[in-house]
Amino acid sequence: MMKKCMALCLAAALAMALCGCGGNMPEQPSAAPAAASAESSEKEQATIESSTEPQSSVEESSEQESSAASLAESSLESSEPSKQGEMSEDSKKTSSRPASSLSEVSKTEQSSRQTVSTRPQQQTVTVPVQTTPVQPQTATSVQTSSQQTSRVPQTVGLNAIGLNTTSVTLTTGQTCQLSPIFYPSNASRKDYSWSWSDSSVVSVASNGVVTALAPGSATVTVTSYDGKTAECLVTVLAPEPQVPVEPVPSDVSDTSVGSEWFDDAVFVGDSVSVKLSYYAENGELGNAAFLCAVSLGYNNALWDLYRPGNVHPMWNGTKVTVDEGVRLSGKKKVFIMLGMNDIGGYGVEGAISGMQKLTDRILQKSPDVQIYIQSVTPLISSIQRGDMLNNTNVAKYNARAKEVCHERGFIFVSVAEGVSDAYGNLKYEYCGDPGYMGLHFNEAGCRQWVAYLKTHVE
Repeated sequence: MMKKCMALCLAAALAMALCGCGGNMPEQPSAAPAAASAESSEKEQATIESSTEPQSSVEESSEQESSAASLAESSLESSEPSKQGEMSEDSKKTSSRPASSLSEVSKTEQSSRQTVSTRPQQQTVTVPVQTTPVQPQTATSVQTSSQQTSRVPQTVGLNAIGLNTTSVTLTTGQTCQLSPIFYPSNASRKDYSWSWSDSSVVSVASNGVVTALAPGSATVTVTSYDGKTAECLVTVLAPEPQVPVEPVPSDVSDTSVGSEWFDDAVFVGDSVSVKLSYYAENGELGNAAFLCAVSLGYNNALWDLYRPGNVHPMWNGTKVTVDEGVRLSGKKKVFIMLGMNDIGGYGVEGAISGMQKLTDRILQKSPDVQIYIQSVTPLISSIQRGDMLNNTNVAKYNARAKEVCHERGFIFVSVAEGVSDAYGNLKYEYCGDPGYMGLHFNEAGCRQWVAYLKTHVE
């Protein structure tokens, strides 16, 4: 910078001398130095400002020097004498300056400009957009927190409590199972307790099993944690002397077949036969097929397939009527055990009527099948369900079913004969729900059932 200033001052002095020798301009010794100094300052400022431009170069510096020289020459022709003299002197000094001196000035200015111009470029590169990427841990943490929040359990209030039955009749020594029912079923709290009005008539265990102690009546009450109640009236009768019952015999006996004999058989039944289907998965009945459904009976098996509330069985994942299912199975032996639900809802004769209608439908679609009617099995002695569904009516139905079989050419298989005691009751050791319904089989009962079939079908 100092060298540049000295060069400019020298150029200005030389211009003044030239102007004096020409005699074209009046001398103004006091104004010339000040104007030259001002002009020098302006050029310095212009040089500094231009050097800060980010995209400046050495070629631009040379062009600016040429422009300054041209400006000095043109200023000689200006109407203002003092400035014309100053510019002419400056122009002459500039033009008379050695080339090496101009080169040094140009290099100095170039170095200065390059040093300054690189700084903005470096700032642009080193100052990126300040964005902080979301770390995976942070996202996972937020998601986990959200999941934990959604898993907070919601409290569901209890609207009411009920019982599986509101009245039951027992004889001394018998038992029955009472079970509470909660509304809604997903209530958060299901605490309850038992109480009863007469401890000499009944006793109630913590699991709801009621035991009849003496003739009379008592009210059993279940109470929820918040005071809601439901009641069941228990009537206890004096036991009647049991009379031995002669079981209805099967049409065929004293023969034996293997499991493969049932490969060509399909079993039709209610919840009692559903248990048999589970047991038969071990191959004890060969490759027999099953068309069973809970609550199925002769009468509701006649319902239309799309009737609301139907309980038709499934075949290969699709609900079908019994007669259609037998046709689809392609089996030639049809074992039917229905009637339990019909006796309780339609009586003995209503059950027999339903049996006749359903077998007619089966034969219409599969006229070549052989029908085997299995007897209804009895309940355990301690559980009898009113005037309709009891062991007395079960025995009556089985006797009538055997008569119908003889009339229609069916084979009657008295499974009840193989699982009952001497009084016509289901043996306790074969019952899978003695404290509740008292009529479904356990594993031992199913084993006995299959053994009876294998010796009473040929």
